[in-house]
Amino acid sequence: MAKYLPWHQQQWQRLQASRAQGRLPHAILLTGPQGLGKQEFALLFAQSLLCQSCNQDGKPCGECRYCQLFQAGNHPDINLIAPLEGKKAIAVDQIRGLGQFISLKSQYAGHKVVIISPAEAMNINASNSLLKTLEEPSEDTLLLLVTHQPAQLPATIRSRCQEIRFDMADIHAGRDWLAQQLAPDADIDLLLALAEGAPLKAMQLAQEGMQEQRLSLLEKLEQLTAQKLAPVSMAAECNKIGLPWSLNCLYSWSTDMVRFKTAGQDVPYRANPDLNARLLKLANQVSLKHIFLLQDRIRQAMQEFERNFNPSLIMESVLIQWQNTFRAQNS
Repeated sequence: MAKYLPWHQQQWQRLQASRAQGRLPHAILLTGPQGLGKQEFALLFAQSLLCQSCNQDGKPCGECRYCQLFQAGNHPDINLIAPLEGKKAIAVDQIRGLGQFISLKSQYAGHKVVIISPAEAMNINASNSLLKTLEEPSEDTLLLLVTHQPAQLPATIRSRCQEIRFDMADIHAGRDWLAQQLAPDADIDLLLALAEGAPLKAMQLAQEGMQEQRLSLLEKLEQLTAQKLAPVSMAAECNKIGLPWSLNCLYSWSTDMVRFKTAGQDVPYRANPDLNARLLKLANQVSLKHIFLLQDRIRQAMQEFERNFNPSLIMESVLIQWQNTFRAQNS
């Protein structure tokens, strides 16, 4: 039988109570940080609505014909909308295609479910097209919009959805769950720290070997700071790892450097507890003002990446500013 994740219990019970009372809204906005399993929750709740033999808790049986169709990706009463392969945005034509799906009766005399994920990926035309659908809801159709950036959605869409918020996972539930998924020697506390408490993100980091790549990236950054490595060379390595991950590392490290500059070595919280000495050494070489300037450039680079700027040029620009900042300070 399919199960929701341990930290989803409150949200699951809330929606199942609304379902039992016949008070499910026509559109639900699932929000919260990445790595908490909002997409998995949306899929499980959709399966629950389409299942023929749910248990008392609303969990789908996983064995009936409807569950088998769902698990095979062939259920006619569910429509999954995401950016097409190679694209970052959900196009207006994808949303317009909902019209026919919504206008038809459920093929199994039950619900029809639409999942849009990530909802913030809809371009402005797609958002406007969805608004028309939200203004004229179908009785048997439920729209589930999944996003970790609700502010990116128009207020007109947010106001027509009931928000279900997923906050950072309970530390004990997340840790216990990770312990069951990973090898016994996995450093779960470090993984959760790197993932900012998000269990699914922590598991992804472990599976993709990102801990090792992170240490390699820091070593190169130290060489860059010491003028022993060219920004272009390091940028090439960053692009191999992935620009978003590399920028996230730089931002996380600079944030810990700010903590050291403002609170000293005894700062109560650090995002990278295993790198204390190395980040403290970097922090001692630069002023707090210049760390803030570097952070501003990293944030700007993240936005440039979202707007499809050239990844190599973005990373080179950030690393050139990083190296020049430390060169000037050391001089």
